[in-house]
Amino acid sequence: MRIKLILAADKNDTLRKKNPFKPLSLSLLAGAAPEHKYDLVDMLDKPDVGFDEAVDLVGISIRRSSEEAAFEVADQFKNKGVKVILGGPQVSANPFESFKHANAVVIGEGEELWVKLLDDISNDDLKDFYVSAPKKFEASGHSLYQLKNLPSLENIPKPNRNLLRKKYDFELVFASRGCAINCDFCSVTRLFGSKYRLRPVDDVVGEIADFTGYYYLIDDTVFGRPNTYDYYLELYDKISKLKKINYWTGQANLDAASNEKGREVIMKTVKAGFLYAAIGMESINKEVLQKSGSYSKMGIGKATDIVEKMKENIRFIQQQGILISAWFAIGYEDDNLDTYYTTLQFCLDMNILPVFTPVYALQGTDLYDRLKKEEKLQDISVNVTNVPHHNITNRQVIDALEFVNRKGFSLVTNLKRTWFYFNIFAKQKGNTIGDVIHKTIFTFITQHRFGKITKLETEKLKKKVLGK
Repeated sequence: MRIKLILAADKNDTLRKKNPFKPLSLSLLAGAAPEHKYDLVDMLDKPDVGFDEAVDLVGISIRRSSEEAAFEVADQFKNKGVKVILGGPQVSANPFESFKHANAVVIGEGEELWVKLLDDISNDDLKDFYVSAPKKFEASGHSLYQLKNLPSLENIPKPNRNLLRKKYDFELVFASRGCAINCDFCSVTRLFGSKYRLRPVDDVVGEIADFTGYYYLIDDTVFGRPNTYDYYLELYDKISKLKKINYWTGQANLDAASNEKGREVIMKTVKAGFLYAAIGMESINKEVLQKSGSYSKMGIGKATDIVEKMKENIRFIQQQGILISAWFAIGYEDDNLDTYYTTLQFCLDMNILPVFTPVYALQGTDLYDRLKKEEKLQDISVNVTNVPHHNITNRQVIDALEFVNRKGFSLVTNLKRTWFYFNIFAKQKGNTIGDVIHKTIFTFITQHRFGKITKLETEKLKKKVLGK
């Protein structure tokens, strides 16, 4: 079949023409059934999806920010008589609405489901829903195919990375799926399960060995958790022995820094080329961390002063030469307006990049289900978020976010943080002069890019809510 795969994006997405990450999920689907002829379109780079091209099937991957745009594209192809398959995180969260715009919907991991779906099309037996999820999917009278168990990661197909010819800054690769933490605002556990599934180490290393530049390890946490520390120690040992070690980045948790073996993993990541960690710190408020389910991933245990313990964990990670961006979800009932400003000061004191978002209840999360049951979800079209707050207004949130951007990513602040990290890089025994220069430049550029993106995101919110 002639198959067009599309990574959907809204025309006003702040990452349009700026997305540094080479899409992986659709390349994996093409690799899972390589006998077909594929065309892959990244709408963040190329909004023209080619409606007039002759194709037998269209597959569209949808994120939350691209749902409306994706449905419009899907409807146009369906109206032309082309079969449309929808998948991606937003489809998994909103499957029945998605099905209105598709011939079939894929929920969860797609590699095995894609092969089954294409076989069903060939046999004129296409189902409505194809599901890979920990819990039984209630199809409500629709036809359904659901995997009995979450798939093993031992036979992951080799992605067809050649479908996208544009040069991206980062390749994407993964070593594990699943998360045991289950924060109430996150859907990862529902989609990928609460148990970690691990790819064979040699498979991951072999894929990385083919990269020629930066890559991003998209595991839920590249530092692992206590029951996966041994796996990551082996992985990073083997990566560090590759003929060429490329720099890489990823998401991480603070808790590894409070565990002896976890600290060993952190140190090994750096030897394997790790440069930067995006850490979901969520809050510096104990009540918020406990209620959201995020407490366990901070590595604070029963500490009486949780902020000081978080700082201790941050310092250890930084001293290994790892740049940190801290992601905070602000707007829980135990937060107030001052939370924005005290959290910013925490970030400035610790030389970490502040990334603040109003807490949002995503479909397919515990937070969304709770607020919907309590009939507390508010209209997202006229508010900064669908989570109401008893004493923080839209205007105050916008003002706070603008202040965080001005102060948190000013030239003076960026230079100060760069100098802080430069001194760490310069003292590390394993760094050559070239390493020090490279890491210092990376640190400054990363801050500059974050400042631009967070500013654009705030401007989008401001325009939507305040009309200016």
